[in-house]
Amino acid sequence: MSMLSIHRRAALGLIGGLAAACAGVFTTLPARADSTVTLWSWRTEDEAAMRRIFDAFEAKNPGIKVNIQFTPDADYQNRLSTALRGGRGPDIAQLKAYGELQPFVDAGYLDALDDNVPELKNMADAALGGARGRTDGKVYGVPYSVPMMGVFYNQDIFAAHGIEIPKTYKDFVAACEKLKAAGITPIATGGANGSAWELEIAVGVVGPTVYGPGFYDEMMTGKATFEDPRYVAALKRFAELKPYFPDGFAGIDYTTATQQFIGGKAAMFLGGSFENGSFKAQNPKLKFSIFPFPADVAGAKLYTSAFSDGSYGLVSEGTNKEAATKVLDFMASAQFAQLFADELGWPPARTDVTVKDPVLAQMMEMSKNSTPYLTLVGFRWQSPTASSVLQSEIIDMVEGNIAPEKLAADMQAAVATWFKPKQ
Repeated sequence: MSMLSIHRRAALGLIGGLAAACAGVFTTLPARADSTVTLWSWRTEDEAAMRRIFDAFEAKNPGIKVNIQFTPDADYQNRLSTALRGGRGPDIAQLKAYGELQPFVDAGYLDALDDNVPELKNMADAALGGARGRTDGKVYGVPYSVPMMGVFYNQDIFAAHGIEIPKTYKDFVAACEKLKAAGITPIATGGANGSAWELEIAVGVVGPTVYGPGFYDEMMTGKATFEDPRYVAALKRFAELKPYFPDGFAGIDYTTATQQFIGGKAAMFLGGSFENGSFKAQNPKLKFSIFPFPADVAGAKLYTSAFSDGSYGLVSEGTNKEAATKVLDFMASAQFAQLFADELGWPPARTDVTVKDPVLAQMMEMSKNSTPYLTLVGFRWQSPTASSVLQSEIIDMVEGNIAPEKLAADMQAAVATWFKPKQ
């Protein structure tokens, strides 16, 4: 470790001690009348909805203004890291989950919230897991959503071609064949221009039904690896769907793929529940819903991948902690969860909400049979991540240039350099 790093950690330790000593002061002083809390987010597509949500907060808290600043996802993490290193970060930062959160915790950039945000106790472990420090177990962010994954489908297209929600994988393939014969792209997807993460999500849609709900726990204890025949079977099943992807899918990016579905040129899209509000906003006339990927046998219990999308954290060197903590209190509340569900159509981090959107209702019903999104929840804690290998090789696998067994072996070799199974 360099001397600069040593001095940086020492300084952080001193700051942490002073913050702890002053904690009581922060909780007893009233917010200044001119308090402005700066909040950073990467969800540019949610800007209008988030502004409406915080308008509701400001109406009940006239002494606090929330200044939301949005940065595109591709640039956000670098901007946040640079700002925090220089002590110029926001009061509240939207944080990635799991392994992408941990570096900020290790550097001392965030305050633990366990004792300062009581409403966290009303959130499920599935939500809190992505905001929890790996070494100390403390919670460093207020989660906002627990997305799950499934098959979005165009209800009008299905009805026009006499297609029902498939009860088996054989039915799913038959539906795809019928759509293809009618000149309709069955499944919109693509992996170009940094969009291979969408193909990883698609594997997360297909996988749980193939490898089962207990597979994640077996992976965490070392009983199973990515080379397990069940995981290889999930990769094979995804590759089998290639005939139903758009022609030249490897050259299609995420935005183009979503536009194919939103515009009615494709009948299905394999994605996460965060697409719900975006699809509705871009085409209010689109009639769509979602179903879990089907199993080989009719009537089998179907499972979906679920994960904590991220959280909002209190920056240690923020200049307005007391008001920022009040904002985080609101973001952990049932009121925020209800507004979030109504405005964005995602499954919120709390379940004590009234669901008004039928697509969201279906998502929350599906989430009752969920298993952790394997590559994100379990294997993005250090580099090389399982995701980085999957994303870099999955197009070659689908194109038939490498076998699913080779991709699985490469993923296992990568994570074996750092992953230690729980005993």
